[in-house]
Amino acid sequence: MSDTLALASRLQSESDAALITLLTGRHLSKRDLRDFFDLADALLTPESVQDALSRLDRPTLAAIAAGTTPRSSASPELLRAFAAMLLIDIDGVLKPYDAVAAVLESWPGSSLPSPAELGSVEAPRAAAPPSTHTRSNTDQLSAERAFETTVAVTEVVNALHLSPARELAKGGLAVPDAKRLAAVTGFEPDQMNAVLRVAATAGLAVRDGSSWFASAGSRAWLLTPMAERWGALAGSWLAELPESIVAVLRTRIDAVWGESLAAYLRWLYPAGGAALDAQIAELGDDSERLGIAIDGVASSAGTALLCESVQAAVALIAPLLPPEVETVYLQHDLTVVAAGPLRPDIDSTLRAMAQLENHSIASSYRISGGSIARALGAGYTAAGIRSFLGSISSTGIPQPLDYLISESSARYGLLRVGTLDDAPAAGTYVRSDDGELLHTIAVDQNLGSLGLVFTENNRLTSHFSLDTVYWMLVDARYPVIAEGSHGDPVTLARIPVVVPTALPSNRLVDELINRLRGSGVSPGVDTAEAWLVRQLDVAVKAKTPVLVTVRLPNGDEVSFPVVPTSVASGRMRGTDQKAGVERTLPLASITQVQTVSPVS
Repeated sequence: MSDTLALASRLQSESDAALITLLTGRHLSKRDLRDFFDLADALLTPESVQDALSRLDRPTLAAIAAGTTPRSSASPELLRAFAAMLLIDIDGVLKPYDAVAAVLESWPGSSLPSPAELGSVEAPRAAAPPSTHTRSNTDQLSAERAFETTVAVTEVVNALHLSPARELAKGGLAVPDAKRLAAVTGFEPDQMNAVLRVAATAGLAVRDGSSWFASAGSRAWLLTPMAERWGALAGSWLAELPESIVAVLRTRIDAVWGESLAAYLRWLYPAGGAALDAQIAELGDDSERLGIAIDGVASSAGTALLCESVQAAVALIAPLLPPEVETVYLQHDLTVVAAGPLRPDIDSTLRAMAQLENHSIASSYRISGGSIARALGAGYTAAGIRSFLGSISSTGIPQPLDYLISESSARYGLLRVGTLDDAPAAGTYVRSDDGELLHTIAVDQNLGSLGLVFTENNRLTSHFSLDTVYWMLVDARYPVIAEGSHGDPVTLARIPVVVPTALPSNRLVDELINRLRGSGVSPGVDTAEAWLVRQLDVAVKAKTPVLVTVRLPNGDEVSFPVVPTSVASGRMRGTDQKAGVERTLPLASITQVQTVSPVS
C-alpha cells in the first residue's frame, strides 16, 4: 500500500478539529486541494515534510528516524509528530512514512545531521557560570532596563490611543510613525519595532489591517504600578516562548546564555535554519530589553520568572525600581515637574489636562489653553481641574496657571459643531454667537479643505463628517465642543479602541474541510477504489502506460499493460500495449494499478 493511499485513508477518519489543527500547523490551509488524496500528496512533499521537521527537537527527530518506538510509550513530542502525519502506526510501532524517511536520509547533502548522527552527536556544553562580580552588577542593570522598557511601552501605548501607527506591507513600522513613537519614548526609531513587539506580545497593541492600535485592555495596564506593568510584559514574554526552550533556559539558569545557549538551541533544533536564528535573536534581545538577563546572565528577577512565578519576579524587582511619587511642582511658565515617576492614576489624570514633554525617572508636562480645553471636553470642570492640580502640587497653583484655567473655561463651548439633520451623510455645521470667530474660521487656510461656507449669520456648514470637522478644529486650537441633536455636549473618541478577540476558525480551512468531506469518498473500501480511479485518471491525462491487475470470476488474477484512454461509467478503456487491441475493464474487477515503462 502506498504512502498516499495509507495517509488518505487515515485522514478521512480524522475529526474536523484534528484536520483544522493539521492544516494550520502544516501551513496547507490556503492550498487548492480537491480530495484527501491531494491532501496526502501535499503532506508528503519534501518541502512540506522539511518544514514540519524543522520545528522538531533532536530527540524527537532521532526517534522518528529510528522508527522503533511503541506508540504506548511514545513521548508527547513524538505523539505530536504522529498527529502531524509524519509517522504511521504499524502494529503498535510508530514508523516514518517513506517520504519522511527519504527527507531525513537526504539531510547530509544539506549540511544537516544524518539519521545516525541525530542520536549520537553530544550537545554543546554550557558556558561557565559568571563571576561573583558580574552577578553583583546584574540586578541593578536589570532594574534599569526593566524601567526603561516599561516606560517606553507605556508611552507607545499612550501614543497609540491618540493615533494609530501604520505597518508596512513588507513588515515593520512606517518611518514617520517610527519617528513619532521614538520622540515620545526617547529611543531611536530603529528600536520601535522591538518595543512594539513587546507591547503586542502583552496584548497591549493590536494590529487591525495595516495599522496598530492600543487594545481596550491597555487602559487597565496603564493604571497599574510600574513593577506590575513590568510583570505583565515579562510574563507575556515567557508565555510566548515554546515550552521546550523554557525548559532549556531553566536548566541553564546559572550559566551565561549568549553564544553558548544559541549553539545548544541550534544543536537541539538542527533543521531550524533561519527561522530558529531569528527566534534566538529575538529571545536574547527581548530578555535583555526587559531586564530578564543582562549580557547573557539571568538576573534575580529573571531567575524567579523562569523558575518560580511572575509574582515572585515582581517582588524581587519592585524595590530596585525608582519609587513612584504623588506630588509635582507647578511652575509659573505652565510646566509641571515630577521628581520621580508619578503614581499611575495621577499620571493618567494629569495627561488629560497637560501635554507630556519628557517621561523618565523625572518627568515634565506642559499645560496650555488647548490642553485645558481638551480636559473640559473630556468632562472636567474648571473647579475640578483646580482641585486636582492643587491636591498634587507642593507649590500651590501659580497665578498664570489660574488665569489660564479661568480664560479657557470662559471660552470653552464658544464654538459648537453638530451633524446636519441628524444624518451623518448630510454634513456638519459649526455655530457660534461670536460672528467674528466664525469669520476667522471661514478664512483660516488650515481649515480650507473642509469647504466651510456660511448658511446663516451664526452658522457654517461642511459636507465632511462631524469627527473630521471637530478634530481639525481641535488641532487648530479653537475652543470647540461637539453637541447632539438637543444641544447637549457629546464626547468624541479620536480613534477606535481595538478589542482583541479570539480568532474564529479560519474560513479557508472550513471551506477546505467541507470540500474534502464532500469529495464523495467514504472511509474503508471506497478509499481503495478511489485510489485506483485516481491513478487511472492521472495515467489518462499523462497518456502513460500502467500495469492493470484484474481479478477474474474464478478468482485468478491477470495483468494487462495498457495505456488508459478514459475512465467513466464504472469502466476503464485503454489500449493493450502487447496485444495491440482496445480493452474495456470493469473498475470493480481491478485490484491494482502500477506505473510501468512504455513497451518498445
